[in-house]
Amino acid sequence: MLNIRSVLLPYCALVLLAIPVLAHAQWAPLSQLGLNKPLSLELNNLEGNTIHLQQYKGRVVLVNFWATWCEPCKEEFGELIYLQEKYQSQGLVVLAVNLAESRPRIKTFLQTNLVSENALPIALDNSSLTYRAWKVRGIPTTYLVDRQGIVRAYWMGPIDAEDPSFLKLLLQTLK
Repeated sequence: MLNIRSVLLPYCALVLLAIPVLAHAQWAPLSQLGLNKPLSLELNNLEGNTIHLQQYKGRVVLVNFWATWCEPCKEEFGELIYLQEKYQSQGLVVLAVNLAESRPRIKTFLQTNLVSENALPIALDNSSLTYRAWKVRGIPTTYLVDRQGIVRAYWMGPIDAEDPSFLKLLLQTLK
């Protein structure tokens, strides 16, 4: 028979572990990460072609760090596709940067979740160098890059495409 402690203790531990993530689940200026210079990105996509952040200059880019094993990332993927489809005509690109997983594993994830390989540009950070250079503290994490290629803010935690603070910042940047 289970006693109340054996049930309640793991639940409380989970809640306590989630507090730091939830506390950071808001747009924040990059200065909080100690990033004071423009960031670069040069990674291969699923086809082996190189993606450069600067190739999107003139467009607004959401750079999202994710992994197939990350449950919040899986839930967020549909939101990212929705944002890409809704705001693409206004100059938005959502770039999904996968953290150190193989092409076959990512392709299986896409097939399992009925996502087209062309739904979002997917970049592979196999060495985690970009993850470290961008000072990602956990995944999912998303960076908002303006039309000049300057990272303006970041979001730690899954994005809600209908969140008022997110939409306000995104729409201001798209202007």
